[in-house]
Amino acid sequence: MMMAISVMVNAQSLSVYISDNSGSATNVRNAPKGKVVAKLNANSGIMFDVESPRNGWWKISGGVYTDPDKDMDDFRLKGSTTGYWVHYSVIGFSTSNYGGQTLHLRQSPSGKARSVYSFKTELLLRPLEVKGNWVKVVTGDGKHTGWIEKEWLCGNSVTNCC
Repeated sequence: MMMAISVMVNAQSLSVYISDNSGSATNVRNAPKGKVVAKLNANSGIMFDVESPRNGWWKISGGVYTDPDKDMDDFRLKGSTTGYWVHYSVIGFSTSNYGGQTLHLRQSPSGKARSVYSFKTELLLRPLEVKGNWVKVVTGDGKHTGWIEKEWLCGNSVTNCC
């Protein structure tokens, strides 16, 4: 069994995990708003890489890995010739401010941009867009949106990314 390590594959790719609060399996589609081609168990610790966001949808770009403590083997998605897509509202990553550092969501992708939200505790964030080393996110509760540097994000559902 493989365990995903939070490594950014390229500048526009993100490591994420399933964070679906719907109470049912997470749908994987063959295109944004397309046909459902797979269902992922929301409680299985599934992790993968995403890229190429389109109107709230992310294309799965890397292998799909699971928490090694769960009774589920890693698997390959199949059944689509156009790729595999998930909506941003069912994926996420945690912040890696494990030492209580104050992090800021910024108005634009720059360390000099105005802070729109500050926090000291680890948070669930959902990805909206990528620009270089910055990711536009919305907080898990949907109350705050802004830009954060990739270095503060952990896409591993099993452990922290220290």
